[in-house]
Amino acid sequence: MKTENFSSKWGAILAAAGSAIGLGNIWRFPYLVGEYGGFGFIFLYTLILIFICNPIMITEIALGRTARSSIVDTFGVIGEKAGMKHLWWWKFFGGWFGIFGLFLIISFYFLVAGWVVYYLFEAINGNLFLLSDAQKLSDSFNYLSHNFPLQYACALVFLLFTALIIACGVKSGIERVSYYLMPVLFVIFVALAVQSFFIKGSEQGFEFLLKPDWKSLGFNEGGFDIFRFAKVFSAALGQAFISLSLGYGMLLVYGSYMSNKDNIFSMVKSIEIFDTLAAFLSAIIIIPAIFSAGIAPTSGPGLTFISLPLVFQNVAGGGFWSVMFYLLLLLATLTSVISVYEGVTNLFIQKYKMKRISAVITVLAISIIGLTSVALSFSGTQKFKIFGRNLFDLFDHLSTAYTTSIMAVTMSLFVGFGAYKVLFRNIGISSKVNGPFAKYYLFSVRYIIPVFIGVLLLLSIYDDFK
Repeated sequence: MKTENFSSKWGAILAAAGSAIGLGNIWRFPYLVGEYGGFGFIFLYTLILIFICNPIMITEIALGRTARSSIVDTFGVIGEKAGMKHLWWWKFFGGWFGIFGLFLIISFYFLVAGWVVYYLFEAINGNLFLLSDAQKLSDSFNYLSHNFPLQYACALVFLLFTALIIACGVKSGIERVSYYLMPVLFVIFVALAVQSFFIKGSEQGFEFLLKPDWKSLGFNEGGFDIFRFAKVFSAALGQAFISLSLGYGMLLVYGSYMSNKDNIFSMVKSIEIFDTLAAFLSAIIIIPAIFSAGIAPTSGPGLTFISLPLVFQNVAGGGFWSVMFYLLLLLATLTSVISVYEGVTNLFIQKYKMKRISAVITVLAISIIGLTSVALSFSGTQKFKIFGRNLFDLFDHLSTAYTTSIMAVTMSLFVGFGAYKVLFRNIGISSKVNGPFAKYYLFSVRYIIPVFIGVLLLLSIYDDFK
């Protein structure tokens, strides 16, 4: 089946960057920075982006552009060209695990999106400012998270709007939305970041972000704490993959829509710059504000929905800035969840030969089933748990700790030990693949990426079954 394509290089870059920039940047990155020591975590995170994430992002996009197929069939199409055997194995661990991860994400991500919708409206109507202390804000979030009809309705509105965008297609839907929303997104990012410099008492927060503290990485006067370093490294590596949407198959699908004329190296560099800038700006927006309010930077996930509303009450023009922040969060969530929805939609279009509208409706039905189950479990309306976790926590954990790791390792080994010549030919259409890069790239996908991500996977298994 003929694949739809992005109409321009920048349309592709903005769509892929939109996929990467989401809750992982704005919600997760700042609290991990706070939990793992500020500058030290940022420094390690940056090294991981350069030496581990860059090769795997090139791999995922190049796989998609070479095969121009679904996530599952990509491994079969390229494997046949490379003369590889046992393609069912690669398709299962590389393709179906990626699809499984997207099904999990699509089930719980819309619930979080519903929370963002609720908080945006609460900021607009001023209700957040009626909650004058942390306990009231905590009670407000608990009320929302245990109110099935309210959070379900907010999530369903967001889901239907996303489905409408996907139904419009790659050019008229995904690309157009990304083209207009991404500039707005960064204008709000910059405005909020600049505003952070004028918050009274924010100096300690900026010092926390900019002053090296190597103790946070395990470098102590008495020696080197390898277990501390491993813990921080695991958190930074996991965050990098979540932040860049690596190992989920979303960038593989977007790669299938990219032109052979576009330089993959420059595109990947642009996507990484946009995503990293968004993550750093999020830390600048949140961490100094938290310090100014005397709140611990290790407050965890509650920073976004409990601690920050309290901060905005003590900032000049706090009502306006709270609206801007939750609008930023809403737009980032939308650009990110579009790629998840499209990843599953692409499977039904490419593999099962459905028309786009039929595929969109099919995914919508699956999403509603998943969303309903997760919302019922999370709110406590239906008290069913698996391995001691409600469905929200279980799906979140499986998708971030297991499916993405397994798919990333599979992609790396698939390319490193079999399909690299096929990929190099496709990359070489628009970019020069020289000897030094080829050696560095092959060493990364054969050894560095599988080893480090394999360790991350083993740590997850150890934590779950110890």
